[in-house]
Amino acid sequence: MMLVNGQIYMDGDFSMNKEKSIITKIELQKRNKDRVNVYINEEFSFACSAELIYTYNLSKDKEIDMDFLKEIIDKDNCIKCKSYALRIIERTHKTEKQIFDKLVQKEYDEKAINKTIDFLKEYKFIDDEKYAETYIKDKLKSQGKNKIKYALINKGISETLIKKNLSCLDKDIEESTALKLAEKKYKLLIKNESDVRKIYKKLGDYLVRNGYNLDIVQSTLNNIVKEELNHPNTTETQNESKDEDISKLYELAEKRYSIIIKSENDSRKIYKKLSDYLMRRGYSWNNIKSVLNSIIK
Repeated sequence: MMLVNGQIYMDGDFSMNKEKSIITKIELQKRNKDRVNVYINEEFSFACSAELIYTYNLSKDKEIDMDFLKEIIDKDNCIKCKSYALRIIERTHKTEKQIFDKLVQKEYDEKAINKTIDFLKEYKFIDDEKYAETYIKDKLKSQGKNKIKYALINKGISETLIKKNLSCLDKDIEESTALKLAEKKYKLLIKNESDVRKIYKKLGDYLVRNGYNLDIVQSTLNNIVKEELNHPNTTETQNESKDEDISKLYELAEKRYSIIIKSENDSRKIYKKLSDYLMRRGYSWNNIKSVLNSIIK
């Protein structure tokens, strides 16, 4: 015995009394001629790509079962998902993770997303290795390896792939870029600042925020800032030591960030956890915010 739509059917009679699903109308959508509305038993049932009407040989008065209907709807979801992904890539190159996140936000089902990602990878519409190579080549003109590394991590590129590409870079190129950036920044600083110690610190902080390691920062400062900046008197040294060392802060933040991202991928939660950790270590919010903005995008 079975209850259907408020009526009781005996097991042997259910198939005889069950209403058949018949396509009663197929019409083009008014706003999108590439899609159609399909009516079953005089009621709207689903919308799909017009090409599926021909693929599945759908027509008026054709009987359709639920498994067949589900197959059509799944196929249509894949078509829409793929089309949306291709529109994104037309505007700008994306990583696999970036595309995946966009599709999840649009609430496509997991099956459609996975099929779309496989399609994009097969035809090289997304290629994380190529993306990393291109990104590094472009950003190396204005950023150090540290900033590039964390930007790529946030875009979903594996650390192994990042390390592989960054290790091939000529250190002389990075040092040369750091020197050019520092020279420009130095010219701006001396227009509004006369305290040489402050200039030295601000210039060093600027280079750290742009992702340069401590060795490059130090050698760059020694090449640009005058010799006397490196030899303040004892009193000045004591005063300077009271200031927070943003270089050490960056190094600490970098290590903690590497730990947090192993169990957390929400950038807002990462930002909060990392900032709370650094504030507990006694650093000021202004310096923490400056460092975090260079690590978390």
